[in-house]
Amino acid sequence: MDDALENVLALLRRGVSLEDAAKGLDWRAFEGVSSQIFSENGYREFRNFRFSSKKKRYEVDIVAISMPRIILADCKHWSLRAGKGSALKKAAEAQMRRALEFGSKLQEFKILGIADHEKAILIPIIITLHEEGIAFSNGVTVVPLSRLNSFIDGVSAGLLDGIKVGIPRLY
Repeated sequence: MDDALENVLALLRRGVSLEDAAKGLDWRAFEGVSSQIFSENGYREFRNFRFSSKKKRYEVDIVAISMPRIILADCKHWSLRAGKGSALKKAAEAQMRRALEFGSKLQEFKILGIADHEKAILIPIIITLHEEGIAFSNGVTVVPLSRLNSFIDGVSAGLLDGIKVGIPRLY
């Protein structure tokens, strides 16, 4: 566990809200805290997962796996500002494009350890530091960091089973 996460945990133990505790994190540490939350909920997580599809390069901040569900998270450590709703909608569109391309290449990602499964459910999300006015945009759920645990509980219960993808076997 890195120092930034230790500092956040220490603040939480002192009663500081998660949103306030995470304010001092840079974007990299924000991704780390988000990733750790998935790990603590039993997900295997991969940070900064890069792949190519149709001659374009893509990167997913966090790929969190608890088969058959694969959560593709884009972490946005944005400050509160006017006009962010528009930027969030654009980020959601980009995240959905990444999710669809990821799904088209899924059988090639041996590192993810999903070869024994016949299908996967992809759930694209954006994790934000602050509570946002938009909770769902273009098929992408916007989840504030403070609600990530309860979101994961809902995902585990199948409440957000989104994009279903068959995983052809490679022999």
